[in-house]
Parts: sequence; C-alpha cells; structure tokens
Amino acid sequence: MGYFAPALENPYPSSGWEKISDFEYLTPLRLYRDVQAVLVRDGEDADYVVSDDYRVRYRLDGEPREITVPAGMLTDLASVPRIARWLVDRVGPHLEAAIVHDFLYIAWQDVVGGRGAREEDRRFADELMRVAMESAKVGATSRSVIHRAVKSFGRPAYQEPNERRYWRPDAPATPVVSDRAA
Repeated sequence: MGYFAPALENPYPSSGWEKISDFEYLTPLRLYRDVQAVLVRDGEDADYVVSDDYRVRYRLDGEPREITVPAGMLTDLASVPRIARWLVDRVGPHLEAAIVHDFLYIAWQDVVGGRGAREEDRRFADELMRVAMESAKVGATSRSVIHRAVKSFGRPAYQEPNERRYWRPDAPATPVVSDRAA
C-alpha cells in the first residue's frame, strides 16, 4: 500500500492566455477515507482520497479544454487554515473548485517531460478556481475572499514539492519521488 506518482498529460495552458470561461463540472466528485493513508501523513493533508477520476471542462480564450483530476489524489478538502475556518470552511459550495485547484498546485511535479513550478501555471490555477467557484454559485464575497487568499498565500504550497500527493492501496509501500519534474 502506498504512494505513487502518475504520468500526467499537461493540464496547464501555453503562456499568453487571457480568459477562462464556460466552466462546467463533468463528473461527480467522489472522495473516500483510507485509514492507512491518513495514518502515514502529517497534518490534515491525507484526510481524503479522490476515488474516481474527476473531470471538468472550460473554455480558454474560446477554445474548449478539459482537466482530469486523477483518482488517488490526496486532499485535505479546501485548504483553509484553522484560524480562518469561521469565515470559510473546508467543505461548502467551493469544494469541487478547491479539488481542481489543489490538483493544479501539484500536477507540475508529474507532467511528462518535466515542467517545474511556473508562476504562470499558478496564476492559471488560481483564476480557474475563481471561475469554477462562480460556476458553482459560490457567493461573491466568499469567492473573493477565497481567491484573494490563494493568490496572496498560496505560493509556498504551490512551489513546495510534495512526494506524498497520490495514494492507492496497491501502490508500493515506499514514498515515490517523481523525477519527471525539472
């Protein structure tokens, strides 16, 4: 049982994009708790595992695109510090957008051919989350607070490599460190 690192198609757009629109959720978000994953993680990072591929679609500068969050991604739901949970909880209408955002914050580590943590990819992740929350009818105030928080405080979480980002019971028991990221 353990961690694995999937080989991913690049979910990030080329540089120079301008507008994300027409966001839609294509599949239901399904999560489960795996007691072994929870026991071997530090903090809240392993509260849940994405159980099935989770797909979304959007338009980028008018062109249709899709993102698939792979089954096995570990998540702490919406990454809200305890001190701020009186304002925004880890679960709510923003959860599905947060899962896609969390995936985009770690996917650079597994893109085939390597990619590295690029600031334009982080900007894309933050903006996609904003548009996804709008599609989910998250209130304007909550949406603004969440979006400003990830833009202001998300950089360390984005840039920090995370060797324990995917879990499946039949994966090797030792942590996998991806050598695909440059």
